[in-house]
Amino acid sequence: MDQVVLISGHLGAGKSGLARLLEEEFEYHRFSSSDFLKQEATRRGLRADRRSLQGLGDLLDIETGDQWLYQAVRQRAQTLAPAARIVVDSVRTRKQLDHFRKDHYLPCLHVHLFGKTLALQKRFDQRPNHDADHEEYVKADLIKSEQDIEGFKNDADLRVNTTRNDSRDTLARLAASLGLVSAPDVRCVDVLVGGQYGSEGKGHVVAYLAKEYDVLIRVGGPNAGHTVLGPTGQYTYHYLPSGSKDAKAKLLLGPGMTIFVPGLLEEIEQCGVGPDRLFIDPQAMIIEQFDKDNEAGVKKSIASTASGSGAASARRITDRGLGSVRLARDVPELRPYVGEAEPYRGSTSRQLEIAYRKRHSVFLEGTQGSGLSIFHGRYPHVTSRDTNVAGCLAEAGISPSRVRRILMLVRPTPIRVANPDGNQGASSGRLKHETTFRDIALEVGLDPDELEMNEKTSTTKRNRRVGWFEWEQFRSACALNAPTDIVLAFADYVSAKNREARRFEQLTPETIKFVEELERVAQASVSLINTRFPRGPEADGDIRTIIDRRNWTARTS
Repeated sequence: MDQVVLISGHLGAGKSGLARLLEEEFEYHRFSSSDFLKQEATRRGLRADRRSLQGLGDLLDIETGDQWLYQAVRQRAQTLAPAARIVVDSVRTRKQLDHFRKDHYLPCLHVHLFGKTLALQKRFDQRPNHDADHEEYVKADLIKSEQDIEGFKNDADLRVNTTRNDSRDTLARLAASLGLVSAPDVRCVDVLVGGQYGSEGKGHVVAYLAKEYDVLIRVGGPNAGHTVLGPTGQYTYHYLPSGSKDAKAKLLLGPGMTIFVPGLLEEIEQCGVGPDRLFIDPQAMIIEQFDKDNEAGVKKSIASTASGSGAASARRITDRGLGSVRLARDVPELRPYVGEAEPYRGSTSRQLEIAYRKRHSVFLEGTQGSGLSIFHGRYPHVTSRDTNVAGCLAEAGISPSRVRRILMLVRPTPIRVANPDGNQGASSGRLKHETTFRDIALEVGLDPDELEMNEKTSTTKRNRRVGWFEWEQFRSACALNAPTDIVLAFADYVSAKNREARRFEQLTPETIKFVEELERVAQASVSLINTRFPRGPEADGDIRTIIDRRNWTARTS
């Protein structure tokens, strides 16, 4: 037995509530003194009301020399795994406690709850199962001996005044005493961000890595689509982490997400994801139809996807307290994934705390690209959030000290979406060395028609503008994100021959030189290289497109 927590305290101090929280939050096995006495009363043919159970407890103390509680818990412990933990929700006498303390093979921690008598009596009177005859609090309370009260006070490893601490305050203090909270030096989060203007190929890379992780978390909104070809076919994810259909990890949607409910529900159904895997933070912002309508002007001026993400994010700030903002917790259709009330099952911070405590591996999938950051991109041709690693961590609620690896994804030919409606007077943003996909295809040996067909945006299916690699922009993204690893996608855009490469040395000499220069400028290794994107008929079912040069996995530190 790993540990037994013994809870003592007057009636109404919160013993049962604390025991239930330990059971729910930390997987303790709860031993209910009351339930044990009810079973014993049934066996003896006795009544099971409060007074009768109290009398039975007194009788058992006499019959066993105050050992019945210890014996019952010890018997329960023998049926559990060696690392199991038990919480006993009520120890009522010092003699009962002493029997636990004398067993050196049953490690115990004693928590004593206390409070002002009037406050505890009020709680007792307000209980929904309060006896119909309104039994007096003094008679109902199990602790009557001043000697027991003083004994509990002196023996306790932790004493908590529950008139000044609610049940979750008490749990936080107890969890710390039990060593159940995660240490701040637990680094188990890996993050992937785009290093350019989005559409770098994040989805395919995330799906490749997803199988290694226990938890996948995504930030952003439906304005970013991540396309994946996996065992179940090609799919574009707008809300769920990429690869959700094929991975087994727990899925989290962070509080910074913007969600259009019909779109998310459709994606959940298509991916076959249930509440057992998906957890949506209650604070995630809901996109309304009028948010999408309001972005029509932005769509025309800077080639926005008009998904409503920007308008919803702005409204979250400007409409505080006006009653027009809906969060995920306010949507009945999302409650299976969010939860009904605090502490919500979908709380990202709660789920991450569990992951840290269990040292589970976490993968955070960023949105869009560094050059589209509302703060660091070339305004006004930017998105509605910070797309760099710091912004993604903030939206997810992850401390930088939890981060282990930062992966930054780039392509040899950065892209922007086409100018709105072909209007040359408008612009979707600057490309320093703009060219055409046809010119790229002819230079590197690809089919120009195939390239133009494939290079459409995942969300709006618009054509893209394209340019040659921008080293200055790449270095700026490296400074903002300090990546530990560079991921290169679209290696076939350096040379079509790379499509046949399965090992690094099989890449063309020109490609290897490009990789080496990326490493010099970034001061980080190019750990993953995507040689081609398996799309449509040309995929032939072969999804082995990534050259993996990592010296680490999700399971290594």
